[in-house]
Amino acid sequence: MPDDLPALPRQKIVLDLDWLPEPIAGPHAVTFLPRGRQVVVQHGQSVFEAGKAAGVYIPTTCGGKGTCGRCRVRVEGQARPPTYIERQFIPRSDLASNVRLACRLRVEDDITVTVLREDGIARGARD
Repeated sequence: MPDDLPALPRQKIVLDLDWLPEPIAGPHAVTFLPRGRQVVVQHGQSVFEAGKAAGVYIPTTCGGKGTCGRCRVRVEGQARPPTYIERQFIPRSDLASNVRLACRLRVEDDITVTVLREDGIARGARD
């Protein structure tokens, strides 16, 4: 490295590798509460994509890219630990009660989800 160039400070890089393809483990059922709509999706598909396929409205401004934090759902069933992005948008208390971002949550088993409004109340509970 030439001596006349200033040394740049090192920066930590965080990679979110959820998008990497996984082995196909078969289709899974996703049930959306409170209406009970159910859709069968492929292993690794996002809950946001499953909601679109089922005709369930999940609020978002980013279109499921993981940049707005609005597509919150409460999960019942097996799910991976929260991603880095989810930990940035969702308070620890909500993460502890299985609140996740639909765009970041990948379906790896049959699950049931409740779509939450921005105030944390289940959609359909007062709508």
